[in-house]
Amino acid sequence: MSSEQVICQTKGPVSWMTLNRPEVLNAFNTELGKQALEALRRALADDRTRVVVLTGNGRAFSVGADVTEPGTDPNPAKRIDIMATIAHKAIAEIRQADKPVIAAINQLAAGYGTALALACDIRVATETLRLHYAYSLIGLTGDGGVNYFLPKMVGISRALEIALTGEPICEEEAKRTGMVSRFFPEETFLEETQALAEKIAAVPPKAAAAIKAMMYASQNADLLTHLATEKAFLTERAGAPEFLDLIRKFQK
Repeated sequence: MSSEQVICQTKGPVSWMTLNRPEVLNAFNTELGKQALEALRRALADDRTRVVVLTGNGRAFSVGADVTEPGTDPNPAKRIDIMATIAHKAIAEIRQADKPVIAAINQLAAGYGTALALACDIRVATETLRLHYAYSLIGLTGDGGVNYFLPKMVGISRALEIALTGEPICEEEAKRTGMVSRFFPEETFLEETQALAEKIAAVPPKAAAAIKAMMYASQNADLLTHLATEKAFLTERAGAPEFLDLIRKFQK
């Protein structure tokens, strides 16, 4: 087994980041958080990379923070603050990146693992999916934007129920609410995720970046502002050489 806490692999235009603490279901300690943030920044800065995929080694995507670390610290609040600062930098990197980021959720995500998955642009999962809010069960209130993303996806009332009961979100609800866009069998999960990522990677990078930026900006913009933004991006992209190249391919 690799001693690296994050395994990085490049497969064509796709950069994979695999959280690698399977013995604790990829729970985040400070070191894993630092390595993951550094790996994410490298992948997003790599000109060869068109799409980034985040996943976990073993039986889980991630169960969130490794609570044994702050639990043994004489100042647990300070340790939590350090871990949350690193975690929030990763969330910001994902949302501000030009490149699409896919969360490939293998079986289980909880706490910050759920927040990290919800922050990604696209989520795919195994058919045995379970998503847990988890924080409230240990007297905490959530980080990584989970209290921002979850209500937008399932509504405030359902989000509060999920957060306060600790009950999991499973495949059926994740599919119905659009939290997860595709489910794959465990035996073909990695291969089918790679195929999806390659399909997305075929979109010209500047077009993909513009689409991502517009989709997120639209959540807080009025229609007329959004229409003006769409027109500006569309006109700019129509003058790009790859637009004419792709049009010629369609005409053949």
